[in-house]
Amino acid sequence: MSDHTPEAQDTPHEVSQGDSVDQSRRRLTGAALGVSAVFTLASRPVWASQCTISGMASGNLSNPQEICGGGTPGYWKAPVHLDSWGPTGFTPISKPGNPAETFNEVFSVTQYVRNDGRAYTLLEVMRELNGNGDPISTNLGFHAVAALLNAAHPAVNFGYTSGELIELFQSNYLTNPEKLKNSLAMLNERDCPLN
Repeated sequence: MSDHTPEAQDTPHEVSQGDSVDQSRRRLTGAALGVSAVFTLASRPVWASQCTISGMASGNLSNPQEICGGGTPGYWKAPVHLDSWGPTGFTPISKPGNPAETFNEVFSVTQYVRNDGRAYTLLEVMRELNGNGDPISTNLGFHAVAALLNAAHPAVNFGYTSGELIELFQSNYLTNPEKLKNSLAMLNERDCPLN
C-alpha cells in the first residue's frame, strides 16, 4: 500500500515555493492573454484586413491572397457605370419616388450646399465639385463618394463597410482633410473588380 502513496508529501519546500511562482506566472500570463484578446477584439475592424488604411500601411500579410479593390471617382461618375450604383443601395439620379441621396444626408455634414442652399447629391459632388469647388478640401468629397460606393458594393473588397467609411470621414474631415483625401484616393485607386 505504501507504494501508492503520492510523492507530493515528500516534495521539498523549494519546489512548493517554485510552484507558487508558477501560479503567479500563470495568473500574469492569463491576464496578458485577456488584455491581448480585448485589444484584438477592439481593433478587429482595423486589423482584420490588409485592405484598410492601417492594414496597407503596416504591411499586414496575414492574408496575402487577399485582393483589395476600389473604383476611382472617374469610374463611379461615368454615365456608362451608373448601373454599378444599384448593388450599393445608393441612387445616383433622382427618379419619381426615389430621390438621390445628398452628400450631407449620407455623411451627416452641412457644408456641401449650392449657393441657393440646396444640398449636392452624391453624384453631383463627383461631377460638379471635382477640382477646386469642394467646400472643405480639394477633391475630398469627390474621393469620399467613390470610397463610400466602393465600401457598399458587394463585389469590391474595399476593407471598410459604408458605415465605417462614414465614421472615418466624420472623424477626420475637419481636423485632417488633406490626409483623409489622400488616404481615400489611395484606397480608391486599387484594382477595380467592376470593369
